[in-house]
Amino acid sequence: MPFYLLPAFATGVLLSFALPFVPPPAAWAAAFCCAAAALLRWKRAGLLLLLLLVGAAYGVWRTELALAQRWPSEKQGETLAAAVRVTGLAQDDGRRVRFSAEAVADDGRSYRVQLADYRRRDWPAGSVWRLNLRMRAPVGENNARGFGREAWALANGIDALATAGADRQALGFADGLSDGLLRLRAAVSASWRRMPQETADGAALMRALAVGEQDALRGEWWQAFRPLGLNHLVSVSGLHVSMVALLAAWLAKRLLLVLPVAPRRPKVWLLAAGVAAALFYTALAGFAVPTLRSLLMVAAVAAAWAAGGAASAWRGWWFALALVLLLDPSAALAVGSWLSFGLVASLLWADSWRTGRRSWPLAALRGQWAATLASSVATGWLFAALPLASPLANAPMIPWFSWVLVPLALAASLLPFYPLQYAASWLGEQTLQTLAWLADYAPEWGVAAAPWPLSALAAAAACVWLLPRGAGLRPWAALVLAGFVFYRPAPPEQGRLKTVVIDVGQGLSVYFQTASHVLLFDTGTEGAAQMQTLPVLRALGVRRPDVLLLSHHDADHDGGAPLLTAALRPRAVLAGQPEFYPQAQSCREETAWEWDGVRFELLDTGAGGAGDNGQSCVLRVLAGETAVLVTGDLDTRGEAELVRRYGDALRSQVLVLGHHGSKGSSSGAFVNAVSPDYAVASAGFGNPYGHPAREVQTRLSAHGAHLLRTDRQGAWLFDSGGQTLSARQWQPKRFYWQQKPFAD
Repeated sequence: MPFYLLPAFATGVLLSFALPFVPPPAAWAAAFCCAAAALLRWKRAGLLLLLLLVGAAYGVWRTELALAQRWPSEKQGETLAAAVRVTGLAQDDGRRVRFSAEAVADDGRSYRVQLADYRRRDWPAGSVWRLNLRMRAPVGENNARGFGREAWALANGIDALATAGADRQALGFADGLSDGLLRLRAAVSASWRRMPQETADGAALMRALAVGEQDALRGEWWQAFRPLGLNHLVSVSGLHVSMVALLAAWLAKRLLLVLPVAPRRPKVWLLAAGVAAALFYTALAGFAVPTLRSLLMVAAVAAAWAAGGAASAWRGWWFALALVLLLDPSAALAVGSWLSFGLVASLLWADSWRTGRRSWPLAALRGQWAATLASSVATGWLFAALPLASPLANAPMIPWFSWVLVPLALAASLLPFYPLQYAASWLGEQTLQTLAWLADYAPEWGVAAAPWPLSALAAAAACVWLLPRGAGLRPWAALVLAGFVFYRPAPPEQGRLKTVVIDVGQGLSVYFQTASHVLLFDTGTEGAAQMQTLPVLRALGVRRPDVLLLSHHDADHDGGAPLLTAALRPRAVLAGQPEFYPQAQSCREETAWEWDGVRFELLDTGAGGAGDNGQSCVLRVLAGETAVLVTGDLDTRGEAELVRRYGDALRSQVLVLGHHGSKGSSSGAFVNAVSPDYAVASAGFGNPYGHPAREVQTRLSAHGAHLLRTDRQGAWLFDSGGQTLSARQWQPKRFYWQQKPFAD
């Protein structure tokens, strides 16, 4: 196959994931007929178009097969009796045990599941069990930024999420080759668990580097890696796989030098040694999908480099990309794939324009600069944040991890000699402590969600900058990159209010913005705050909220408060139960203030209802003649007190339903007093509580209110002021491989 056809095929596969729907057969036939006609007239252009269409069709076909294998969303929460084989190392986070498994139903159909056991039982590697599973489709939150569960599930081959039932029956152990490899990994992991408590976190780092147990590290360490831009180092990534291959090739070269007879083609032997080492490391990491992609990429690029020259390296890069997408088209949805291929491409691009000979320190600095520039655009777009200390942190940490910690972790895993493992764990512990200390002084720059043309121009500007002398266009490139980094969406006009009910799953977080002020009502859970709320706030251009209002002390409302407080440093914190938060003031007394012509009112619920829910703060925001009312988890007792105190003054066009729309809130009298045009239920998809309750839905329907659901449609955006109010899905665009937002 001519080389120029590889980019066409790879581009076709990548573009297939951007399709909003699957084209009908007639459209495919017409497109291929056009490609055939072009092939008769212009051979090269016709071949390019044909391979582009082949790539797109192939990507759609493989993705449709994967989607057909998924657990149906309409069967959310149903029970499946199955034989379950443990296919991954179990991780206990203190609340549940999680692991990957293969579930085979009685009808013979199998599902690859991410399984959680809240009874925290032992699940040995390769064991087989008969049990009941509560099955859920891998559908998550839908915001303009944040973690995409559906894309993650496709990229990692996950067909369903499942919860283990109470009863289980042991069926023995599987004896396949993959099961034997899994038991080897489990034995290696167990050898690290024997380390003393003072080096337990260091041993967890060694497990992450040796056998790919990223979940072994506590969440606080991942929080320390983020502002330093070092998360990629604490995984079996393409960087580590390639470094292990290079180390093996170097050792093979040393060995060949002492042999009495040199082989005829030493380069082939070095390449074979490197690929074999990469294969072994990938196997030890369990042949996880990301490491398999890294192995393919390293093998293809190394083979091209063996041929010599930058042009051959580019051929290897395109061959690796096409091969990865051929074997696994869903790699197009994996963030790690984009970062791995993107960083290698930036290094090749910088090296392609090198003139003359340079010393290795200058080459290393140029490579670091190229990777930093390319990753700045990628991480800003993907994660809505730039770790400003990343170049300084990565410069020493990449060689430290790749040349010291990873080889040490592998050596101590294969030779489980206690003093060697203790030394490795101690070094890992000191590394973590040092990084945690540095993270306290490492700032992050929030990058707002720029329009796609500006993001595309920023990527082009990074490429232009790396040209020799920037091809005279560096002033333009600097201007574009600055525009990307400093971009901020236009705020509402004076007297107008922007409200976003963020999709945080089974929780609550509501964003209010006026012309110059920001208030956040609740945060969602800790996980939702990290994966949804914080990226959303940064995408909206929030530097520092004026007020963080925490309705009451409940994990699905204030679980992310410590994370957001540390990351965004709000100027003030108001809370329904201020005793649980440092320097917080009570928000349960009646008070009001005005920002930019918009009135904010905290309503008095009296003594409140029973339990934490009854202590919820209530916020009403009035912009012109339109109002938004948020009641947290207030129950019917608190609602009755509001009706008694305020009556018709509760009238609000938008009501965020109390307690996620449960039947213990949103009483008939309260709904009548508020008389909303829109009622928003912030709930998780397929939640076990049945939120929003049918009784509440019936009540709202009888009143004529439009029920908007984050579990079905994702986040909702309201623009209000004067006598006008508009409501729309914040992220209405959906690709054909997405289920959410659902077409209700």
